[in-house]
Amino acid sequence: MNAFAEFALGPFSSLWHAGNLLDKAGLLMFASTGAAFALKSGTFNLGGEAQIYASALVTAMILSTPSAVAAAELAGSGGSAGPALFFFALACALALAAGGLLGFIPGELKARFGASELLTSFLLSAALLPVIDFLIAGPLRDEGKNLLATPAIADAFRMRSLLPPSLMNASFFLACGTATVAALFLSRTRAGYRLSVAGTAPEFARFAGFPVKRITVAGMTASGALHGLAGFFAIVGTWFMCHQGLSSGMGWSALAIALIARHNPLAVIPASLLYAWIESASDIAVLSSRVSFDSTAIVQGVIFLFISAKLPIAGQLRAVLKKRRAR
Repeated sequence: MNAFAEFALGPFSSLWHAGNLLDKAGLLMFASTGAAFALKSGTFNLGGEAQIYASALVTAMILSTPSAVAAAELAGSGGSAGPALFFFALACALALAAGGLLGFIPGELKARFGASELLTSFLLSAALLPVIDFLIAGPLRDEGKNLLATPAIADAFRMRSLLPPSLMNASFFLACGTATVAALFLSRTRAGYRLSVAGTAPEFARFAGFPVKRITVAGMTASGALHGLAGFFAIVGTWFMCHQGLSSGMGWSALAIALIARHNPLAVIPASLLYAWIESASDIAVLSSRVSFDSTAIVQGVIFLFISAKLPIAGQLRAVLKKRRAR
């Protein structure tokens, strides 16, 4: 009973736990919105891990260059904040570009040669992850510390906690806004309508004259860029350095959330919160009681199964409600 109470209420037992839950949910929202965007365009982006990881590394390296450090020191000493803002914006743009490029390559291969984006995105990610690990543990490592990580970014580039002492920051609200904008784009704009139609009924889209191949490339590129945002905010808002294994399954979790949300970016918001709560609750239950990691994994699997499965009883209930309304 105590273990169940820790599982259900542990994530809300303190500002530390609650804030960290929201911080994790925010990062998942960025990546999940990207995964949902790819699914809407009729593609599967299995390269989210590398897209997040590479973008995080790019962000950390840009913000730890001597010029960026000097700009941060200038802003911290009461001088102009313009140079620091420039480097912050540059790091964000390059993180988007890195993630977008890693999404563009599988999309272009599918559009040009008919190669499966599931295979190409996964293989590209699998090839890049050990390379990034090597760079972080080798030439890009901060030699002054024992961590396998890049040098920490300056305080001027760090997003402040809104719920101290937790890591929760403004990126959570930016993630909610990003998911909302993506949902409005898909449902309210002509380009979004074309993307949705091309993903749902590609043959009809071709008959209607929609550029299906370009839509495929655009969907994968946008998906990669949104994963890149998760990597960017992971550095400036959460860890402040790119450590080895930073993505740690975030890309796969994002894909699971997008599937639970039925490819709807707006539904990604509650789905990400639920996913973050279950993960946080599992960690707290393992640390504060004798519950094993395998037991919490089983509980997670059962919960996600009931959430994502299209149970027959749900369809029966909808049919009954329709009949009552018809009367």
